Order: sequence, then C-alpha cells, then structure tokens
Amino acid sequence: MVCPRRRNHGFLLMNFAKSMLAISLRQLGIVHDILIAAVSMTIAMSIAWGWQPLFSVWQIWLLIGAYTALSAVCFPFFSLNSGAWRYASLLDVLSIVKAVTFINLAFLLLHFLLFRGAFLPRSTIVISWFIMIVGLGGPRLAYRLMKERRLDRRSLAASAIAGTKRDLLLYGFNDNADLFIRNSRRNRRQDAIVGIIDEKSKNRRRQLHGIRVLGTLAELEQTIVWAEKRGTPVGELVVTEVDIPAARLSRIVATCAPLGVTVKRLPDISQTGIVDENRPIEPLPIALEDLLGRQEVDLDIAEVERLIKDRLVIVTGAGGSIGSELVRQIARFAPRRLVLIDNSEFNLWSVTRQISDEFPTVPILPRIVDVRHGNRIRTLFAEVGPDVVFHAAALKHVPIVEDNPVEGIDTNLLGTRNVADATLAAGASAFVMISTDKAVNPSNVMGATKRAAEAYCQALDLDQDATRFITVRFGNVLGSTGSVIPLFRSQLEKGGPLTVTHPHITRFFMTIPEASRLILHAAGHGITDTRAKGQIFVLDMGKPIRVAELAERVIQLAGLKPHIDIDIRFVGLRKGEKLYEELFGEGETREETGRAGLLIAGSRVSDVKLLSRSFANIEGAVAAGDAQRALDILRRIVPEYQPAIIDDDTGADPARLAQPTPPAPA
Repeated sequence: MVCPRRRNHGFLLMNFAKSMLAISLRQLGIVHDILIAAVSMTIAMSIAWGWQPLFSVWQIWLLIGAYTALSAVCFPFFSLNSGAWRYASLLDVLSIVKAVTFINLAFLLLHFLLFRGAFLPRSTIVISWFIMIVGLGGPRLAYRLMKERRLDRRSLAASAIAGTKRDLLLYGFNDNADLFIRNSRRNRRQDAIVGIIDEKSKNRRRQLHGIRVLGTLAELEQTIVWAEKRGTPVGELVVTEVDIPAARLSRIVATCAPLGVTVKRLPDISQTGIVDENRPIEPLPIALEDLLGRQEVDLDIAEVERLIKDRLVIVTGAGGSIGSELVRQIARFAPRRLVLIDNSEFNLWSVTRQISDEFPTVPILPRIVDVRHGNRIRTLFAEVGPDVVFHAAALKHVPIVEDNPVEGIDTNLLGTRNVADATLAAGASAFVMISTDKAVNPSNVMGATKRAAEAYCQALDLDQDATRFITVRFGNVLGSTGSVIPLFRSQLEKGGPLTVTHPHITRFFMTIPEASRLILHAAGHGITDTRAKGQIFVLDMGKPIRVAELAERVIQLAGLKPHIDIDIRFVGLRKGEKLYEELFGEGETREETGRAGLLIAGSRVSDVKLLSRSFANIEGAVAAGDAQRALDILRRIVPEYQPAIIDDDTGADPARLAQPTPPAPA
C-alpha cells in the first residue's frame, strides 16, 4: 500500500514540475521575441546598407542594440506572452501588429529627435516591421498547428482503440462552427467532423480549418452516401446556429430521421457560460420544445417582485407539474415564507427537498392537506395568514374525471371554493386560480368544473375590494403528469405504436417553465390593473399544433422514421374529448393587456350569492354520492356545458365536427 503522505508528496512534486515547465516555456517565449527583434533589425540593416558596413560601422550595432532593448521593454505592455502559444489566434496576431507598429514608430521618432536619423535608412523601419511580424507570429501559429495535428492523431488513435469514434456533420458555416472545430481539436474529442452542410451557395466548397462545405440539406442523402464510401459513416448532425427558427429545425430533423442521423445543437455559449477554451463544448439533444417555435416572453420582474418579495405565499397542488415549477419560480423572488400544500405525501416531500436544496434561505412549510377539506383549509390559512395564494390543485385528466364526476366536482369546483373562501377570510391581498382552455365551451366534466370555478372567482373579485381574485387560463403544457408527451416517450421505449386519438386533433402547447412564468406575469399585472377586475387572464398560446405531427416529431428526435420504424395508430376520441380546444368562449371578448403573452377574456359574471347557493346544492349531491344530480346542477351553473357524444364509427363528436374548422395549426 502506498503511504498517503508519499502520494501527496508525489502530487505536489508533479504540480511543481508542471508549473516550472510552464514558467520556463514562457521565459523561452520572451527570449524568442527579443531575439526576433534583434534579428529583424539586423536583416533590415543588412538589406539597406549591405553586409560590409555591418563589420566596420559600430553605430549600426548600437542602433540594433537600442532597437532590441526598446522592443524588450515594450513587449510586456502588449501581453505578447501572457497566453499559451498552443492557443494562438488572430487576436494574438493583432497584438503583435500593434506592438511592432508602436516599437518601430517610437524608435524612428526617438532616433530622429536624438540623432536626426543618422545611420538609419528609412527603409529599415518598413523592412523590420514586416520581418518582425512574420518572426513573432509565424512560430506561434506553426506551434499551434503542430499541437492540433498531434492532438488529432492521439484522439483518433484513442477513439479507434476504444471503439467510440463518432463521425458527424456540422450544419452551418459560421463562427460557432469555427469555435466548435477548434474546441474539439483542443480537447481531444473522439469525434471526426466529416464536413459542413450549409444552405448558402456562396459557401459551397469553402473550408473551415480544413473541413469542407459538402452541400445543402437537400443534398444530405448524397453527402452521407459519399461519406460511407470514404469509411466515415455519419451518425450525427450538429446544428451550429443558436437562434435557428423552429420551422427550419423541424425540417432538419425530418430530413435526418429517414437517414438514421441524430440531430443535436450547440448550446448558447453566452447563456451557458462556456468561456474556458479548455472546457469541451458538448452538443445538446434537440428537445421537443425547440420545435414549437414559441417566443420567450420576458417576465416583468418589478411587478412580480412587488407581489411576492417578503410575503407569505401559499401554493396548493405544490407537488404537481405546474405547482412545483411555480414554487421554484416563486422562491427566486425571496418570499418571507413559502407554504406548500398537497395531498400526496411523496409529491410534497419531493418538491420540499428540491426547493430546500436550491433555495436554502427561503423558509418552507410543507402541509399535507386536501383542498376538499374546507375546515382544514380554513384552519391552516387562519394559522399562517397568507398574503398571496396560488391555487394549482386540481384533477386534470379528462377521461379520469369523466369516469369520476363526483370527485372531479368535489376537487375542482368545491375545492376551489374552499381555498378562495379561506383566502378571503384570512385577509390575503391576492388569490390566483390556474384554469384551463378546457373551461371554454366545455364538453367534459373537468372543463365544466373549471369554468364554474372561474365564475366563482370572477364573482368574488367584483363583490369586494379587500382581496384580488385573478384567474389565469391556458392550454396544455409539455411534459406534465398524464400529458401526451410522456405517453409518447413511454410507447416509443416499448417499440411503439404511438397512439393518437384522431388524425385532425389539435392542441395548444407550451412548456411548464413558460406557463409558470406567464402565470406570475399575469398575477403581477392583475394585482395592479383594476380594469381587469372580474375578468380572466388568458395566456397567448400561439397557434394550435396537430397531435399527430407532435408524435412524428417525437419519433424523428429518436432518430427513427414515423410510419416505418414506429407506427402511429389512431384510436378515436376519448370520453369528453374535443377535436380542438379554444381559449375564448362564445360571448367572451378578447382584449389586449399591452403585455406580451397576456390577453384578457371579457366574460359574463354571475352573482356570488346565487353561485354560493348553487355550490351548496351541488355540495349536498356530492356528499350523498349522487353523481347525476351533481351533474344536473353543474349544467345549470355552466349552461354552455355540452357533454360530447362520441360516434362509435368515427371516434368523433358529430356536434363538434359540425362547428367551424379552427385555424390551421402551425
């Protein structure tokens, strides 16, 4: 066994040797530069005077010595040896040009002032300028080229031994491609960059560090065949353009999938902080979110900070997909205390642990409470005294709620009432309810319960001024529990098929972080905008997307071919499901807020006392387990609720299909 002390001594000696080697190499570089200064002026003098005067006129050697001394003094001010030669670049050449120009001009000026130009032919300044630039820059670039070629040979040899060599193409002839190639060679990546794909005809046949532009995306198949014949079968294409439009990225993915080529993209170095030349740049897999083409909306930090900072904030459904991301973003604004409510022990434990690790300074109070238990909710709210409440707890899965209407009504409708009433009784300044586009012209129990809950919050908002009741409505989020994307990925892992309910079904989609940001955006704006009192904030979801197209993209991102490698099967609409969703209902007006990504639905508002009586009646039916009576009362509360009737042959609701066709999906 090796003694730990000896091992430490060996480690220290190794580091010392490396540091001494680095110092000696830097000193060698300084000596090199001074010698080049002397040699350049000597050659310049010999060209101007001829060689004979150099052996007889001592003043010439005095001038050479003075020039060399001036160069030695000036070089450090231009940081010529502050970096390593193996990383020499155009910036180093520019520094050399600046240094040489300054030295020559300063030497000419000083000599003229002191000796009136005696023994100094004017041509020597020009000649030495050229020689010195070549002498200083040439060895640096040659050393870098030698190092990179050696690294390339080592990398290729190591990858060949390990069997991990990857042949890839780059998409885009640009600065990022240049950076990636240099970084790959510097960090001994076990990749072979076969060539570059670029759409611009002017770049055809151009080269970047010896790597040639081979063609356009339309010629990708021919390029891959050519590469296979050369013994470099391409398995990966790396998109170098950071802000590439989603439509073009989708086209790249669709083109590569049938060819068995995986698509990746370079990270945004300005965002990821990759500035160290020694740190490898790793391409990232294309995420489904990258293909949606949604523009990121900037959050109004000031408004949200006024709403949350130093406040006691409660989040219901804190362990869910939306709730947990909402908690994470709220924690960034330093609330005085964060109370997390969920009826799932595991979900509550998970989100509490994550937030405690990520935001250790934010006090967290986790509570296992079901929003259906009105007395427990009121007791908890009276105990903690919330300032702001975000209500994300709900049953969201349409077919499940359709089969369990009593539980759906109890959670989504009566649960919202319980939390809203407790918020009002506790004297909080704001209550934010998270709704869904399924509340618009609902065809299912889930949508109808959310619309009834919206109506109750609208009524409370208009009935008093102590607490603002803000409702935020939006569509599907990618990756949420029970959503279509996790289902597709699970089916893909099993080899397919991917199941879609209908070929023409469309949905609005956004990412969970974006939805959570916009909820905060709406809440911050709503608390200050009294004109929106009693109205519903609607997140701008962009254009609807065909779910079948989404399934195709999931397959393509896995490097497979839709309908060939993995089948897509249409299984018919489920209970209560519509072909398309809407963000604004019949009779609702669409209004602008002046804020990006945020709209207002001007909707009818019911009387709060009338709604309270209806809620009391439906509560009695729920308590008795009378689903039919509860649904009848729900229809009276939400008259636009029309349960979908699924045709056994077509798998569609004839009444819904008869409606006007929605806008074409993106």
